[in-house]
Amino acid sequence: MKRIFSLMAVLALCSSLWAQQVLTVVYATSDDGFVNIRQRPSARAKKLGELWQMFHGLGGGILLEEQGGWSKVYVRGVVGWCNSKYVGHQTWYSGMGDSILIANKPVTELFTDNYADEGDLPLFGTVKKGTILGDEFVFFNGYYELRTGHDYIFIRKEDAIIKRR
Repeated sequence: MKRIFSLMAVLALCSSLWAQQVLTVVYATSDDGFVNIRQRPSARAKKLGELWQMFHGLGGGILLEEQGGWSKVYVRGVVGWCNSKYVGHQTWYSGMGDSILIANKPVTELFTDNYADEGDLPLFGTVKKGTILGDEFVFFNGYYELRTGHDYIFIRKEDAIIKRR
């Protein structure tokens, strides 16, 4: 009986985590190096911008949702739809970490490297409170860092919480 209750508790925890949004960075995988961002999920919809391939190992936008072969993305202040066939994904959440980093502000700002190590970090995008940012991160100089290649996504310490497993 204890095993059944233990299993039910684990399943409940897993389902509650998966119900939360996980920060997913997106990038183009097309042969020409970009995919169009459209106003609606249709190849005939107005073009709003472009999602480019990875730059230094980091994608160019944030996945907001997926629907019928289309990905709703946030890229440099533009929100629109890309054909999912040409969109790659990257996360920092494996489900295997000892701790989970979670966005803790209604609008949590994410920053990226400025490539010159001078001045403020540029805004990469935002996520809503409760978004799982990752379980692969380090703390450095007032920020949590999600690392890939030699680029990073930075989250202010006060904008996130850590849940220990």
